[in-house]
Amino acid sequence: DEQPAKKPDAKSDSASIEYVPLDAPEGMSQAVIVPDVPLVYTRQLFPLDKAGKLIGEGSVDKQIEQTLDNLEAVLKDAGSGPDKLIRLNVYALAPATVTRVRELLAKRLPPSVRPAITSVETPLAHRGAMVALDAVAAGSDDDKEVVRKRCEAVAGEQNVADVAVLPRGDIAYISGQAAEAGLTESATNVSMSVLMRTLGHLKISPAQIVQVKVFLRPMTSAEAVQQEVQKFFPDQTAPPMVFVEWLAPVPVEIELVCQLSASDEAKEPLEFYTPPEFRPSNTFSRVALLRTDPQIFISGQYASKPSRGQPQADLVFGQLQKILDETGSDMRHLVKATYYVADHDAARWVDRTRPKIFDPNRPPAASKLTVHAVGMEGRTMTIDMIAIKADQ
Repeated sequence: DEQPAKKPDAKSDSASIEYVPLDAPEGMSQAVIVPDVPLVYTRQLFPLDKAGKLIGEGSVDKQIEQTLDNLEAVLKDAGSGPDKLIRLNVYALAPATVTRVRELLAKRLPPSVRPAITSVETPLAHRGAMVALDAVAAGSDDDKEVVRKRCEAVAGEQNVADVAVLPRGDIAYISGQAAEAGLTESATNVSMSVLMRTLGHLKISPAQIVQVKVFLRPMTSAEAVQQEVQKFFPDQTAPPMVFVEWLAPVPVEIELVCQLSASDEAKEPLEFYTPPEFRPSNTFSRVALLRTDPQIFISGQYASKPSRGQPQADLVFGQLQKILDETGSDMRHLVKATYYVADHDAARWVDRTRPKIFDPNRPPAASKLTVHAVGMEGRTMTIDMIAIKADQ
C-alpha cells in the first residue's frame, strides 16, 4: 500500500489545508501544512456509546468504528468534521490495530484528506477498550477566546470538555513537566502547579489551555489524575485530556497546548522560553511560542526497516530531515517534538542524536517518553514534530 513520492501540492477544500503524502501509506500523510485557522483539539475518545457502555467487546473493527463515530460527533459539535482532520493520535494494545484504524478511517474520508498520524501502544483507561483516539482538526468558528465544549452525543464527564477550539493567532506549546512526588495524584498536583507558574510568567490564564496531555503510571490512576487536574479549573469546564501510560521512575509528566495572548511588541515568529526556575537545555526548550503560520504537523516517523541503536536513530531522523526539506522547513524551525521510545537503547540514541542535529540555542519544546511499544513491529522509536517554514 505504499504510494509514490509526491510534491506537497495536494490540497483539501477545507481551509486550504495542504496534505503532503510523500511515501506514507494510503490514508495518511507524512506532513500536513496548516494555515492560520482555528484549531479543534479533542480529548481522548473511546469505543463507548452515549450511555458509557463499551461497544464491540473483543472486536477491534467494531471498537474502531465506534471510536470514529465519537470523533465525528465531537468534531461536528465544534463546527469541524473528519474532512478537516490535521493530526490523529492512535492509542492501541497492538500494532495491527493501528493499521486497521488507518484503513477504516480512509474509507470515511475523501481521498484528498490524509491526516498526519502518530501511534503508541499503551494500556487504556477503559476496561475492555482496545483503541482510543484524539485529534486536531481545522475549525470554522472565529471566536477570539478559547471555547471548550461538552458534546452530549458522547459519554463523558460533565465538567471536562470533549473539544476545545483554539482561535486563530499565537500558540504556546509547553513541554512535559515531570513531578517526583510519590503518589500519582500528589505528583499531578505538583506538575500542574509548576505548569501554572510557567503560564503566569507568560501571562496565560488557565482559560487559555486547549489540551492537557498526561503521561502517567499506572493507567489505573487516570480517573484520579483527571479529578486532580480538574481542581485547577474550579470555575470552568476543564480542557480536553489525554492519558498515556509511560514507564518512568516518576509517576506523572504533563504537557499543555495554550492560546498565547497577542502582544503589541515586535516578537520573533518562533521564540523559545525558559522559566526562571529552570536551567536552559541544549536538547529541548521548556516553552515554544509560535507567532506565525503555517504550521507543519509531521506524522510519527519510524525506521524504514527493523533496527536498533544508531542505525534506527539515523533512519528516523533522516526521514524527518527529508520531510522538512520537502515542506520548506529545517531543524532550526522545529516547534514541538514528541519522542516515544520503548527501551533504554532507543532513549539513549534519541539523546545522542539531538545535540548533533539541533541548534543548541533553539531546540524544540518536547516530551520524551518511555512507553510499552511504539505501534510498529521491529521498532522501538517514533518521533513526531510540529515545524514552521524556514523562511519565517
